[in-house]
Amino acid sequence: MTGKGINWGGSLIRPEATGYGCVYFAEQMLETKGDSFKGKVVAISGSGNVAQYATEKVIELGGKVVTLSDSSGSIYDENGIDTEKLQWIMDLKNNRRGRIKEYVDNFDAKYLASKRPWNIACDVALPCATQNEINKNDAEKLIKNGCVCIAEGA
Repeated sequence: MTGKGINWGGSLIRPEATGYGCVYFAEQMLETKGDSFKGKVVAISGSGNVAQYATEKVIELGGKVVTLSDSSGSIYDENGIDTEKLQWIMDLKNNRRGRIKEYVDNFDAKYLASKRPWNIACDVALPCATQNEINKNDAEKLIKNGCVCIAEGA
């Protein structure tokens, strides 16, 4: 869905494509079980383009994103990252080049220093930080905590 930049023949929706594609793929997996994102708790790693647009699409489809991360750690917002909070994150990461831990100074959330979000109970996990991010231990924790769907966006 992405790959090359626009000057090299890539997609006009390049910034959104991978995050949206990850969510659409997960949505199709959920639909095979007669389910959807509506009401689902979603853990997402990363806070760059892929994670930002995956978050946007999950919100649009009725899910509740509760985590994002960067290389220094993860945030956990039990109330969910809504559109307003996502816009704040996009400004933080895309314009101010800040760290995700700054989120907890502005919103009611926890910061998990040096931790990935895979210990958080969720219905759906979307690793959007680096490829092959979830290892065996992470997968076991996710399943133990009720995760029914994982789709990698990285």
